[in-house]
Amino acid sequence: MGLDLVEIVMRVEEDFEVEIPDEISETLTTPRIVIDYLANLPKFSERNRPREYIADKVWLILEEVVAIDRHDYNEDSRFIEDMGMS
Repeated sequence: MGLDLVEIVMRVEEDFEVEIPDEISETLTTPRIVIDYLANLPKFSERNRPREYIADKVWLILEEVVAIDRHDYNEDSRFIEDMGMS
């Protein structure tokens, strides 16, 4: 996993107050996978956090960490292949 991806995982863990196991973090290859992973955690499903809330927060993390333009972003973009992250 490259530095950009490590930084994104660390920010997601910090901002959402979760710990993502290494074996899971290696499978988080698109924003959609990150969002779905978080949305399915009991912590969020029990609180009835809407998926849109999680998606917006993930977008803000990506915007800050890797400066992805909103027009170049979609949930199915692959971090490395499509967003140019390492």
